[in-house]
Amino acid sequence: MSTARTEERLLAALRSGRWAVSGAHTGEESFENTFAQRFAEFVGTAHAVPTCNGSAALTIAIEALGVGAGDEVLVPGLTWVACASAVLRVGAVPVLVDVEPDTLCMSVAAAEAAITPRTRLIMPVHVYGSAVDMDAMTALAGRHGIPVLEDCSHVHGARWRGRRLGSLGQVGAFSLQQTKLLTSGEGGVAVTSDPEIHDLLSRKRADGRRRRVGTPVGELELEELPGVQGYNYCMSEFNAAVALDGLDRLDGENARRRVAMRRLDDLLAEVEGASPLSRPAGLTEDAAYQYCVRLAPAVFGQNCKHVVAEALSRELGLHVEPIDSALTDNVLYQPLASGWTKASAERARLLDPRRFRLPVAEREGEHCVLLPHRMFLAPPEDIALVADALRRVRDQLVRV
Repeated sequence: MSTARTEERLLAALRSGRWAVSGAHTGEESFENTFAQRFAEFVGTAHAVPTCNGSAALTIAIEALGVGAGDEVLVPGLTWVACASAVLRVGAVPVLVDVEPDTLCMSVAAAEAAITPRTRLIMPVHVYGSAVDMDAMTALAGRHGIPVLEDCSHVHGARWRGRRLGSLGQVGAFSLQQTKLLTSGEGGVAVTSDPEIHDLLSRKRADGRRRRVGTPVGELELEELPGVQGYNYCMSEFNAAVALDGLDRLDGENARRRVAMRRLDDLLAEVEGASPLSRPAGLTEDAAYQYCVRLAPAVFGQNCKHVVAEALSRELGLHVEPIDSALTDNVLYQPLASGWTKASAERARLLDPRRFRLPVAEREGEHCVLLPHRMFLAPPEDIALVADALRRVRDQLVRV
């Protein structure tokens, strides 16, 4: 949501005459750099690099961590398609890994089984208010000398044993897309405490250029340097202005949501066939872009997510989404229909998602629905409406 402060910052960006990193320096600190500093402080890392979207943040992070053509990256089999697509974009091979049945996050045991001599990166993705077991995951990565890129696009502000998620791997990546807990309309950000990785992230998102200190007014606040191939992935001043206002409110809004989500946790215990995800003990403070309701097939039916999501949307008067299908059967993940497979038959085989066996992801990817985070800003007593609606939907399906 926007506030009066959002509008003030947007007008200030508009009137400044500088609308992007590539605009002339005005003598004032840019909104983009202010947001970078504030977000790094928020997450607890030394640096943050804003980008034009979350996919861009993932792409520059993957490259900054040394991943390239032919390398393998472990990606959870139940996640948004951009996680795998970003790996494809740098010429690497997404290796799809099954998830834990209680959290729907990447299984550490399955990740360990998927490691080969070509594995160069592990990408744990924290989803639906739960989290990957980061104690076990970072220990696994450390044993094998493999860096970790945390995708935190669902969990802005969550903490693992007191530390913000995103600060536990070598790099953390966040989406700031319209519907996220923290949004800039469209945007992303990558965080790190490694100065060399930070330099690469900064240059890769700005066509290889680096921000220069002491720029004279009227000149470009970027210097051209050799050695890095980059992209035009910078965040605009308008997006940064919106993100700054949301960051001011994020902790307070997350605290309100947690009260309502705990209320729904309790209520679902009384709804046959419906249950929330588990939260690992290490997740000392959760945050949920979407709250996941798991549906028992014996009660709600096989492959029930679309029917239940549509019925719940009607009952509640807001859009309830079916969970994304596993990447082995996701209509948006089509690497064999792209130019990435033209090099050889062997590369086509490696990129074929059907070569992976993901029994948990494939099952759960058809039996969950997702509630939007905005509904949890309602008074906790109103959450009973969700449980009541689930009962009515269940009873309708049973009658059918």
